[in-house]
Amino acid sequence: MISEIILLSFLLLMSGLFSSTETAYTSLSMFQIQSMKKSRNRRSRCAARLTKKPEVLLTTLLIGNNLANIGATALSTSLTIQILGNQFVGYMTGILTLFILIFGEVTPKQIALAKNEAISKLMAYPIQVMSYLFRPVIWVISGISSFITGLFSGQVMKAFTLDNLLQMVSLGENMGIVESYEKQMVKNVFRINDTPVKGITTYRTDVFCLDKEAFLDEVLPQILQKDFSRIPVYQDNSEHIVGVILAKDIMKALSAGETRVKLKEIMNEPFYVPETRMVHDLFHQFKIENLNMAIVLDEYGGLTGIVTREDVIEEIFGEMYDENEETENDKILNGQHNEWIIQGDTSFYDLHDHLGLDLEHDIKTLTISGYMTEKLGIIPRLGATVNLPEGELKVTRVNHNKIEEIIFKRKE
Repeated sequence: MISEIILLSFLLLMSGLFSSTETAYTSLSMFQIQSMKKSRNRRSRCAARLTKKPEVLLTTLLIGNNLANIGATALSTSLTIQILGNQFVGYMTGILTLFILIFGEVTPKQIALAKNEAISKLMAYPIQVMSYLFRPVIWVISGISSFITGLFSGQVMKAFTLDNLLQMVSLGENMGIVESYEKQMVKNVFRINDTPVKGITTYRTDVFCLDKEAFLDEVLPQILQKDFSRIPVYQDNSEHIVGVILAKDIMKALSAGETRVKLKEIMNEPFYVPETRMVHDLFHQFKIENLNMAIVLDEYGGLTGIVTREDVIEEIFGEMYDENEETENDKILNGQHNEWIIQGDTSFYDLHDHLGLDLEHDIKTLTISGYMTEKLGIIPRLGATVNLPEGELKVTRVNHNKIEEIIFKRKE
């Protein structure tokens, strides 16, 4: 009698141990697994190896847990019949179920969540031995399970995806581990893989450039006013960029008294790039060739605009302060109640990050002004509106057929 009670207690203990081990392994983060894999502790490395085959690990634990529960149920039934008789078997089954639920499932799992790494290491060797002992049974069960799973859901995806990573970063932000700006940087790093150069280009209508036939002393006032370190140089018209002049070269020539030197004599060869090229490719080329500016061309060879190394860096780290240009925050400003003032060249990324707007648009459309033109089918006039599920977009300022400002009014 006493030996049977001891055995019953042991089976309940084993049930709790298997349940806690299952939770411990399934709750391990990728960072914990990688840390254990590199550890000098043999148990840690063994635990990390077990996680590589989750179907074997889980099947082993479930077999052990079920054997313990079945054994406990059979033994408790036998004891009940011996002591109290058949009429109390139902009551004992209910009591045992409650015990298993509390001491074999809920409590061990809660402990395992708090001590998942310690329990994983502790049970690594026993689980490895059991997986060898139960190997034939595990093969059969895993095979049947994989077949049934395949019928309903196809191939099980095991890869760690970009969405998983971004979800982890968001979770880290919610827990206070990751700062909001750090989360944004991570998103931006992956975003540039899918962002064409056109998306960060300063368009030709906003590009400051100089005539190659101009003399140094003639352009000096403009250069001092703009305070740019590199300036595109055109031939005949501003659409035909033929070079790039460095402000420091102009200053150097002027300090040497060469006032009547033309820009074409000291300008550098331009670097051209198609607008469809991805930002991350351009960034690598900037680094490899030590470039700082690229002239962006469309598919017909026409000028789209320019892009600088600073533009690429800002796409990752966010806008850098420059007293001569707008900051990103200036592009989306709070207006009156539930209203926002948006600059026409604001990108869809900024709209999503600041206002949560996900606007369906043509792949070639990259700014809110382009979106308005796309939706209306004409060059929008002052007061033109586009209705969205979230609210209304209204053109409030136009300059030479270019939308400069839009007001977004969110629905209440």
